[in-house]
Amino acid sequence: MTDQNIACTTDRRGILGLALAGVAASLVTLPTASDAATLSDGIDALLDTTASAYGTVGYSVAVLRRGALVYSRHAGLADREAGTPITDASVYPMFSISKLFLIVELLKAAERGQLDFAMTVGKIRPDLPDAWRRITFEQALAHVSGLPDYIPDFVAPTEDLAFAEIRNLPLRFPAGTRNDYVQTNMLIAREAAEQATGQKIQALASRQFRAAGMTHSGYHTGYPNGAVTLLNLVTSYRPLPKRDGPPPRYTIPSWPEYTYGSTGVFTTLGDMVRWSQALHRGDLVPLDRLRASWAPFQTSTGAPAWHTHGWEYFEHDGVTVVGHGGDVRLVWRHFFRTENPDDCATVMYFDNGGRSTFDRHRLATLLADRVMSGAARSSEAQEETLFRGLASDHWVEAVREVRAMVPLPAMQAIVNRVGYDALNILDARTALTPFAWNTTEFPHSANAHDSLGDAYRAAGLTAAARKSYAQALSLDPESAGTRAKLNELAASAPAD
Repeated sequence: MTDQNIACTTDRRGILGLALAGVAASLVTLPTASDAATLSDGIDALLDTTASAYGTVGYSVAVLRRGALVYSRHAGLADREAGTPITDASVYPMFSISKLFLIVELLKAAERGQLDFAMTVGKIRPDLPDAWRRITFEQALAHVSGLPDYIPDFVAPTEDLAFAEIRNLPLRFPAGTRNDYVQTNMLIAREAAEQATGQKIQALASRQFRAAGMTHSGYHTGYPNGAVTLLNLVTSYRPLPKRDGPPPRYTIPSWPEYTYGSTGVFTTLGDMVRWSQALHRGDLVPLDRLRASWAPFQTSTGAPAWHTHGWEYFEHDGVTVVGHGGDVRLVWRHFFRTENPDDCATVMYFDNGGRSTFDRHRLATLLADRVMSGAARSSEAQEETLFRGLASDHWVEAVREVRAMVPLPAMQAIVNRVGYDALNILDARTALTPFAWNTTEFPHSANAHDSLGDAYRAAGLTAAARKSYAQALSLDPESAGTRAKLNELAASAPAD
């Protein structure tokens, strides 16, 4: 049931009515009116269920298929207290999705021969410590640099002070060996773009916005005096710690202009649709250069990094997924057949917060799967059903629904993934529920007990964690990982 405090108004536009937004120029075969209505109704139902379960205040969604706009919707409230609805004019802060505009400028500079991705970061900023200067720019953009983060608990007022705060810190790990998403990498990226072109990122992006036909987009900050105030800016909301009531208003932080490599852009859904279509056509970056930037970046282990050339990167079952999220509540994701990049879908999902956090990337993936079969992993819909039930206190009902579709042996991996999602997105105490379910249903699984131990440990329940790890080790005595966790807890007094 939807919170009574969170009204829901909808401005829905049908699929066939969107031809002027790019359908005529695409390779998409126009659906019949019946097919279009069925598709639209299915997406509407998914979004309605999601908003109700997580108490989302308001949101905007667009889906492209081969560059053509096939679905768009605004629903809910831009400001709950004032009752202002989300509309086409609603402006959202993009947070880390702002990185996409910087990535485009880097690709353009490389295309003009102004920038070499293989150079070291020492060529961008020669005053870096010796151990840092040998890191390659590609490693920084793939977030495998090992650099410390310049955004810990506060943001320094100037760029030089930001580097001064971290320059005496050691690398977190040897470059290229691990994934570690830190904003220092994008600070260096912004400097690289500005040095290569001789222009500020604001000026570069402004031309990019005009080329894409974006008329309501730009960088803004209220730093150091206060929050950004813009016409039609949505009000932001954050969940209560226990997610047990309407979310309070939240003032988004304003940071100095030097952070514009990471954040700072405000825009509308319509402008992002136009930008996405311009990107798809090759109007912003030649398509061969763009698609080359979506190739995986290999770590020293041979596994692909979680980012490549600044894009978030994931591949499964012949489908590549690139894009970026913003402040855990906005997503821009592009899906394509790895062997046929023209066969693609793009999803934009923006909301202004709600009663509970959730995995917007998974929602975007499920939306893409509605128009491009195979965009989602085979178990992704079941994982979302379980997570949604967990976050809305309907775990038992969600398990019953999924069990009706999935054989019991397959449930362990699905529930385990949901448990770690809860651990990372919700809280450790909530994560105990799925992990405990797994140990009940699969009592002889070492992995199930090890995972429950992780949740107990994160929740500060040290004695319970030791008991779970010991059970896991008794089932799998060769597990070095579980043994290491037990050793780490050996000197700890029970905290239960």
